[in-house]
Amino acid sequence: MTERPTDLVYAVDERPPLPQWLLLGLQYAVMIATYLVIVVIVISHAHVSDTVATNALSLALIAAAIGTALQSLHKGPLGAGFLAPPVFSAIYLAPSVLAASIGGLPLVFGMTIFAGLIEIVLAFMLRRLRVIFQPILSGLTVLVVGLQLGLVGIGEVLDVRHVDLAAFPLHIAVTTLTLGVCIALSIWGKGTMRLFCSLTGLTIGVVAALSVGMIGAAALARIEAAPAFQVPSLASLSYSFEPGLVPAFLAAGLAATLRTVGVVTTCQRINDAAWKRPDMENIRKGILADGLGCVIGGLLGAPGMNIAPSLVSISGATGATSRVIAHVAAAILLLFAFLPKLAAAFLALPLEVAGAVLVFTASFMITSGMQIILSRTPDTRAIYVIGISTLLALSKRVFPDYFTALSALEQSLASSALALGLMAAVALTLVFRFGTTQTAVLTLAPGEDADERVGDFIRHQAAQWKVDAEAAENCRASVVGVLAYLKAHALHDSDITLRARFDGIDLALAIDYRGRMIPAAGVQVVTREPSARTEDLQDEEAPAYVGLRNFLRHIHADQKYVAAKGPDVRIRLRFAV
Repeated sequence: MTERPTDLVYAVDERPPLPQWLLLGLQYAVMIATYLVIVVIVISHAHVSDTVATNALSLALIAAAIGTALQSLHKGPLGAGFLAPPVFSAIYLAPSVLAASIGGLPLVFGMTIFAGLIEIVLAFMLRRLRVIFQPILSGLTVLVVGLQLGLVGIGEVLDVRHVDLAAFPLHIAVTTLTLGVCIALSIWGKGTMRLFCSLTGLTIGVVAALSVGMIGAAALARIEAAPAFQVPSLASLSYSFEPGLVPAFLAAGLAATLRTVGVVTTCQRINDAAWKRPDMENIRKGILADGLGCVIGGLLGAPGMNIAPSLVSISGATGATSRVIAHVAAAILLLFAFLPKLAAAFLALPLEVAGAVLVFTASFMITSGMQIILSRTPDTRAIYVIGISTLLALSKRVFPDYFTALSALEQSLASSALALGLMAAVALTLVFRFGTTQTAVLTLAPGEDADERVGDFIRHQAAQWKVDAEAAENCRASVVGVLAYLKAHALHDSDITLRARFDGIDLALAIDYRGRMIPAAGVQVVTREPSARTEDLQDEEAPAYVGLRNFLRHIHADQKYVAAKGPDVRIRLRFAV
């Protein structure tokens, strides 16, 4: 059961008043549209005409609108149900630039579809790959993305490129003003001013940039030359595939999946004051929507999209997380797609102003990533995964010459700090899986009042294995309840063996005993969740078995398993931690 955070102005299930609803949707549409710069970079390497480029930008806005709407769905098989729009992601930038240079835009579109399909496949394998998709790697994803965006943003805020210009102090003043407005309104702003802190800061930054000449005559001329209205065309779309680029786009799809896990986890935490651990089913639906949005984007002629941590951070900063805001944002993006002048205006946004907004949002992302990582106490293995992977990710920025000397394939695999850090994290996680399973055994005599011994046993092992205290307490209460049921109904006449096992992901408890639950000769009865076929049991034993089966339905475990053969019975409870 979720608990509404008190610091939210409009929670995920709430609908803002119409004026705020429209303005909040506009704020997100503007922020999403600024990522068109990724599309422009990819197009520039394909060497296409201005007409094709303009049409591609319009189709990209349509793709972004569809992806935004898909992620906001909260009923059905896909969609995380949060205000978590996708953007044209830097994850796909290097592979897409490589594809554009080799085979033009058709190859970009074809490989983008492939990467989206990778996400969809990984979504269906989420439970089997839980060793990878766990809070530590999810939080690391958000942390590295925050660091990556923050480093890019702080470089633009400091305006390193223009340090020798006479107007350099004015540039610094504009970036400082933009960042200062965003921060001030998010801390001290009330009501509407806090809700639109990023949009207000962006607007003031653009006005200030215009006043000091940071938006040049060439950019203004491109806006003037763009048509006022134009219906995007699908006629020129085509697709191709290059097997040699599979490793690059496979790595990008995996990185996008891991980032989606982290961002959806952040959404869950922001929208639930009682949040303890990720909801994996909700995350699976979010990955499906993200992958499908990427596939649709490729079909419409857009580079890869991925759910945006920066925009989720804005929702946390403003306190407006209502999913219906995404509907307005999607509608406005569709409108933008038919107005090329507006698209050109977004592309004229000075990088210094955009960088200030990136620093603002990256601050929240870095903190959110840390909180997700620390939602489970890290053991020694996790410390190495976090430390080494983060350092490798930062090395991409600190030692750029080293990575440019790599082969084309190696550069594509290490195309971004995020991809490099996550590949290292996944590899280390798999290596450190060796020797992670730990076990402990407790034997209880018949008729023994074992509540205290069982409680001490589980608490001791949970502390030793660094299992979440809440999960350990849930496990203790469940086991004590099962033992009390067995004793009350005299279902056992021997010692009870309690076997605890922890593999770093799940805490499993097996309760073994010999008793009266005797199925028909030679028949093994197994039930999960549990649902045994009682017709396989002897008539006099069926009531006892059905009673235990029905009792286990009320045990709060992620999986319940009962097996009986002859007088030997095993009850297994599994708790995801």
